[in-house]
Amino acid sequence: MKNKSKILYHVEILKIIQNWSESIKGKMIKSDSPLDGIDASLNYKRKGFTIEFDDGYKPLKLDVGQRHKKIAFESPLSNVVFEYVWLLHHSPPFFSGDVDFFYTKGYSKKREYYYRLVFVLDKKFDFHYQIEETGYTSDLVWSRTGTKAVIDGDELTAYTFTDSGHANNYFAIETDAKMNYDTFSNKAFALKNAVGYLTGFLAGDGGYFFAYQNKGMKNISHYYYCSFRDTIRSNYCPLHTNPYSVLHDKRKIAEKLYNKKMLKPVSLEQLSNLANKLYTSLEFAGALILMLESSVASLLFMPGGYAIALETLSDLIIGSDKLKLAPIKDKSKSKALRKVLLVVLENECSTLPFEDLAVLKTRIEQINQMTNGERLKAPFTKLGIKLLDKDIEILKSRNDFLHGRIPDISKSNAELNIDKKNRDLYYASMRFYTLLNMLVLKWIGFDNYIINYAKLREDYSQIKMKEPYYRKL
Repeated sequence: MKNKSKILYHVEILKIIQNWSESIKGKMIKSDSPLDGIDASLNYKRKGFTIEFDDGYKPLKLDVGQRHKKIAFESPLSNVVFEYVWLLHHSPPFFSGDVDFFYTKGYSKKREYYYRLVFVLDKKFDFHYQIEETGYTSDLVWSRTGTKAVIDGDELTAYTFTDSGHANNYFAIETDAKMNYDTFSNKAFALKNAVGYLTGFLAGDGGYFFAYQNKGMKNISHYYYCSFRDTIRSNYCPLHTNPYSVLHDKRKIAEKLYNKKMLKPVSLEQLSNLANKLYTSLEFAGALILMLESSVASLLFMPGGYAIALETLSDLIIGSDKLKLAPIKDKSKSKALRKVLLVVLENECSTLPFEDLAVLKTRIEQINQMTNGERLKAPFTKLGIKLLDKDIEILKSRNDFLHGRIPDISKSNAELNIDKKNRDLYYASMRFYTLLNMLVLKWIGFDNYIINYAKLREDYSQIKMKEPYYRKL
């Protein structure tokens, strides 16, 4: 656990971030580059920086599309190195391009530091309704807007903070352990993605890695600016412990849930479980990112994205138990059957074109695989999650969405108009999303209540159901 007496130092960080948010004039330096000695202006944008300069109508051998690596930039603010300058526009005599990564001179990703990663937010966000909180003290304020996770033996802390005027908001992740850049960034991204999934807010766009030599993390040794994937701010999150915020127009039900104190956030241990799974599995991380991206996609893409994520999660959770779910449990018998069928194919169909034979051989090799339906139900069975009839119906529709078809979910037995198609697509999305959340949270050891979005949004989908607004895992 983080030492409560430790002070987190943010004042110097905010000065650096504020300085880089303004237009900076400097000189590019690299002896063997056509950019050497050119005066330029660096300007912050939402994601990365834009660099602009005047070529003075000189034949500098510069052109749009070029990427110039490791260009030093000397300015009154700081001497930094651009990982690359990507030239994108040329309107003589002016060039402009992007700078998405830069670091202070002397910084090395291979060297070990105490790291703090800071994201600039466009607006404030809280996670105390989804995740157990911890407190911290900084040189700005005392706050409880923090949480933590142990990832592969190292404790990382995530928290939000504001500047002294409360005009700007930030999200930070740091560690008490000394490590190199790759180790820290991988663990920090695992925690960032875990918080992003649980809250529906995935911090992105750009962030600063601040590196320190001493454990107190007061005096900054170096910093490294990185451009990231776009921020995702979704309207959905898997759980919320304040029922009044979820059941806006159902105050009596919200009051009942609130008075029972039955809704719990994800614990620190469960958050650690989630972050570790994300840290060790790129497939799992990809599935959660796909869920977040699907949550802000159009209705045409949303259910299909969730269906793909469900397939990935099913395989991850089933794992080595796949054989137990196959029609033939004995590996030797399954192998013998495939061998016999291949012989029959060779004897009886040898005159078929090579391509057709290849297709049949592939199908024979897959003859003992479980059906798609069983494959999708299997992880729920393994985790002890009881499926409702409507859950099973939506699982059966998975192939339709993957192939671009819109099934008649509402059973109208008539030509669906655009409005009805949209309502069916939305219902399917919310049913898939709820099922995905049940799998993910049960898998990390969470056994409380999640939001049943299919029920919560039934007024829009016009598919009425006798289900609770929160489902118990």
